[in-house]
Amino acid sequence: AQVAVLNAMRDALPGSVMVGDSTQPIYAGNLFYDHDHPGGWFNAATGYGALGYGIPAAIGAAIAAPERPVICIVGDGGAQFSLPEVMTAVDENLPITFVIWNNQGYREIATSMQDVGVAVIGCDPTPPNFAATALSFGIPHVSAADDPAEIAAAITKNQGQGPCIVEITAPVFAPAED
Repeated sequence: AQVAVLNAMRDALPGSVMVGDSTQPIYAGNLFYDHDHPGGWFNAATGYGALGYGIPAAIGAAIAAPERPVICIVGDGGAQFSLPEVMTAVDENLPITFVIWNNQGYREIATSMQDVGVAVIGCDPTPPNFAATALSFGIPHVSAADDPAEIAAAITKNQGQGPCIVEITAPVFAPAED
């Protein structure tokens, strides 16, 4: 399902640069996704927990390739590490769509803990209200369900108007019952 979301984003904005943080769609994409051009897919999801990388890296990508739209894919947890940097994209009017995969916490970590029989703790930080955050930045906010067609429509809605936030409501982690 996550690779279908990535494919939908790629097809909606061909030639874009997709930059990722450590979040579920990026981990899935590193294994199963094929971008439409060299150098158009990069991220820090190498298993070392580089949370917060995506937003500033997307800003750098937009400055380096101003002719290409940039899609930044970051989880709700990882976004909290560098969310204020979005204001740099606003100040510079950079064409970045900040896609926030909101599953209400660190689902990738929680699932891994559960899979090895470790008690899941510390994996449910409360995310900010991303619509209010976008409003405070003065940029559009679009909500989308975890559906490729809906996400494709959401990321193209504000293209050419500077940065925006697209928040995807992703499945929330539910610990297994013992």
